[in-house]
Amino acid sequence: MSTLSNQRTTQKAIKEEDSDCQAFACLEELFIEKTQKPRIQAGQCPVRRPVFLRLNGVAHGRFEVLADIPESLHIGLFAEAGSYPVWVRYSCDIPDGRPDFKATVGLGIKLFDVPGLKSLSPDEHAPTMDFLLQNHPVFFVKTARDMCEAFRDFAGWLNDHPETAQVLDDMEKPVPSVLDSPLWSVVPYRLGESGYCKYKIVPQHAPSVSPPDYDDPGYLRKDMRQRMAAGGACFHFMVQHWTSSEPAPIDDAMALWDETLMPPVHVATLTLPLQDIDARNQLEYGEALAFNPWRTLKEHEPVGSIAEARKIVYQASANVRRNYNGQTLGEPHIPRPAELE
Repeated sequence: MSTLSNQRTTQKAIKEEDSDCQAFACLEELFIEKTQKPRIQAGQCPVRRPVFLRLNGVAHGRFEVLADIPESLHIGLFAEAGSYPVWVRYSCDIPDGRPDFKATVGLGIKLFDVPGLKSLSPDEHAPTMDFLLQNHPVFFVKTARDMCEAFRDFAGWLNDHPETAQVLDDMEKPVPSVLDSPLWSVVPYRLGESGYCKYKIVPQHAPSVSPPDYDDPGYLRKDMRQRMAAGGACFHFMVQHWTSSEPAPIDDAMALWDETLMPPVHVATLTLPLQDIDARNQLEYGEALAFNPWRTLKEHEPVGSIAEARKIVYQASANVRRNYNGQTLGEPHIPRPAELE
């Protein structure tokens, strides 16, 4: 009976793996062949991302890993105190023609001078490491297979899955400023060999400016430009360690990790100094960067089928974008200088 049970378990795992692979291919076709490339054929120039394509601003700064964090978090990037130059890209996940109001905000953070092998081919030896976050703590479906099924008949999926409709409703909230918005990694990541965590950004300080004009379709970019020109912004980078005795829901991107039971811990500080985000070619530099959650140390690999799908889709879309734009495919090894004469 034991042998038969093992065989059935193996067969089930193979079927699930095949199903995941089909979902990955489905999502790659959806975002590359049916979204990005038709925009190119319609004349989009320069070619942009298929998602989070509305650019709010690009900024330089530093990512400072703290020295006095809990011993249990002394892993990978957080093993010891350190300071890393960063470039960040704030964006909204909306197409052209729609206003910023109630759009989902995303943040890509690229650290430089990070030693160690990374998990994304062919960038294993790149000195960069990426974090991706957005202003809602959970995703709108659990798995890559669910996502593929949802986009086949979205209205039908929403009718049959009210939990997805609720998440999408919750994501549509006013955002006064990207610099004042808490952000979450959404999907879990490894924390060493056996642990799991999620990441969170908690704003600490940004200069005050005039209240946002929600009637301005591009108010988020204007707000960021005004605030960064008035002074620097500071954020706490947090790690939420899964400490429950229950198994971590690593393949459920809709799972909300209770922050009262597992409070996020401040492990690093992200500082964006006073700057002109419209400085010469700064926006263009940020748009040429590619962000992928798998461009990270092996101790911090993302987990779950949504993360696996992102690995494939983000890499493919970056290659398409850079090829059409005549840009280098590989990672930059030296960051653009913070200030240019």
